[in-house]
Amino acid sequence: MTTRGYRSGAMNPAQGKPRRWLYRFSMPGLIGLLLFSLLAGMSAPVADAAGTTYYVDAAQGSDTNPGTGETAAWKSLGKVNSVTFSPGDRILLKAGSVWNDQYLDLHGSGTEGNPITVDRYGSGDKPLINFGNTAVGGEGFGVRLRNVSYWEINNLEITSGQHATDMRRSGVLVVGEGSGAGDFRHITIRNLDIHDIFGTDRRTGGINFHARGAGSAPESTWDGILIENNTITNVADTGIQTMTDAFLNSAWTHKFDAFRGVVIRGNTVERIHRDGILVRAGVSPLIEYNKTKSIGEACDIDTAVVNYLDNIAVVAAQWAYYTTGAVFQYNEASDTRMLEGDGQPWDFDVEVHDSIYQYNYSYNNQGGTLLVMNNTNNNIFRYNISQDDLDGNGAFHLVSGGGNLQIYNNIIYRSGTQNRALTHASNTGMVNYTNNIFYNAASGQYTNSPRMTYSHNSFYGANANVPSDPYKITGNPGLVSPGTATGRDSADGYKLLPSSPLIHAGIAVPDNGGLDYFGNPLYNGAPDVGVFEFQGTVTPPAVLFQEDFEDNDYAGWTTSGGAWSVTQDGTMALSQNSGTGEALAYTGDASWRNYTYSARVKLLNAFGNVGLLFRYADASNYYMFRLNDSGDKAELFKKTAGTLTMVSSTTTSVTPGQWTELKVTVSGSTVTAYAGGVQLLQWTDTAAQPAGGKIGLRMHSSTARIDDIKVTE
Repeated sequence: MTTRGYRSGAMNPAQGKPRRWLYRFSMPGLIGLLLFSLLAGMSAPVADAAGTTYYVDAAQGSDTNPGTGETAAWKSLGKVNSVTFSPGDRILLKAGSVWNDQYLDLHGSGTEGNPITVDRYGSGDKPLINFGNTAVGGEGFGVRLRNVSYWEINNLEITSGQHATDMRRSGVLVVGEGSGAGDFRHITIRNLDIHDIFGTDRRTGGINFHARGAGSAPESTWDGILIENNTITNVADTGIQTMTDAFLNSAWTHKFDAFRGVVIRGNTVERIHRDGILVRAGVSPLIEYNKTKSIGEACDIDTAVVNYLDNIAVVAAQWAYYTTGAVFQYNEASDTRMLEGDGQPWDFDVEVHDSIYQYNYSYNNQGGTLLVMNNTNNNIFRYNISQDDLDGNGAFHLVSGGGNLQIYNNIIYRSGTQNRALTHASNTGMVNYTNNIFYNAASGQYTNSPRMTYSHNSFYGANANVPSDPYKITGNPGLVSPGTATGRDSADGYKLLPSSPLIHAGIAVPDNGGLDYFGNPLYNGAPDVGVFEFQGTVTPPAVLFQEDFEDNDYAGWTTSGGAWSVTQDGTMALSQNSGTGEALAYTGDASWRNYTYSARVKLLNAFGNVGLLFRYADASNYYMFRLNDSGDKAELFKKTAGTLTMVSSTTTSVTPGQWTELKVTVSGSTVTAYAGGVQLLQWTDTAAQPAGGKIGLRMHSSTARIDDIKVTE
């Protein structure tokens, strides 16, 4: 995924002051230039304004100073607020300065290439704006940008502390409202520390962009927003958000596109009363490398002072609303609370379309992993890791009315007591689960529905056989050290071991983003299952035995019952031609223990059966995997001391006269059985006896042919 920066567009001339032109020529030079211009039929060239730098020092400054030097600095933020700034101007606040009961209410607009900048100078702590209980029009803020464009705010600390006054408060408020509302450009907010600010409703908090107005008031939009590397801690109501009153004002038209070119990157948002990071009315916003923690009624306050915070019913950590083309990537979310509902780290909310969550890591979020709301469509959830998210709503919660959704190459790891659904279906769109790993040490359930498909997923642990995935893999997925991640960048435990059965076991997904969770290119040969595309070379298993009967004999096989011969059937094949009694043949080495045994088989009579014997000790002690045309079954048996017991079975199509590859892998106490390349059965033998043995073939009252036998380890 190519990283997209913020964009700048042309400024509405009504938003700021006209450009200032500098003519720095001697009189003869000026006359010569004008003469040249007349002769050339062209106007004289001009230069952009360089802008003026202003200094503000809370301790040593004076508002009677011109402010244009460190030794002539202004003192108060009120002085800054009295000035209308011009393109290229810089307002520098001295490091270590503290302004109590003051705020920045900034005026003027920059231009493309000449933004107005607020930053710090000197060494020491970031300049601190403690706006306390101050307000403008009944609203408090540390920095306000009202009806302006081309501003960059950097390297400040902003707080207000706790106050009993019930009003809106924000660390940074960017607002378009009133007669000056319009189309704004290029707002950057970078490296701010915003903390301990408590507002009264959901339009307050850390960093807020708000298109505000009712009735026929002018409508505002923004293009080119960068919110980067800020820390927002202990804030009510929301950490970072964009908001438009188009959702309330029927006369406005920008419900889906009030905010363009939005990049929210590298921010840390913790202990938030409502939502962590929320983009409304966005077109292709990029939300990446952010970390949210403790979201949802998580503020640390003295309730005897701050007793007016909203009662919150639902929250999510990082999400979008009425947005198209959003990309949430490389983010981390933890400890989101489930209040009356929701509580997920990620959310395709109402009217979110064509959007993606990828390469994200989540853990210990009470509501589960992903929420999908109504009126959503064509969204993708891929290459994400969910480690021990709780399951107040199950891992995936799809409410009524959602559209098509692709969920592929994720890991859902559960090691605790979670017992709700790990998968969920929509009631309107189609949901496709592909190449995912569900590592379910708890007792969570799986959903089957006509509104969902499974393909090539790994299901490990409780209820692994429930999902209707024709290509499911239910054995140990062979992860390096699952459950050991402590953050997004410490997830190597979810890589695949070289021996993993998930290597090359997936299916290709078009338009897959080109990278796995760890940044490796896709694909390295056939696709892998999970978030990791194995980069090494898989060593082919050692061949212990191979037989194709092309030499027209079956020397080395011991038979019991039946009528055995080699017959031409496309190629030479071993044939058993007696339809009565037990027919058995075996070969190999009694020391073989863990191996994979495969053969092509063809039943010759209806209602017959044919199977592979493995860990064959003798005629009274072995395992068998067979196809049975009577009832269309795949069946797993164990014979001990002469007693044959069926230990597992499933329904599958069995067609006499048709070749089918049977395969069984035995590893330790686990047996995994396949037919036609599809895993059908997996069973763990607590006794694991016999622990090793030869291979063989068996049928009862049946005729069959067998070819292309292979044993590997």
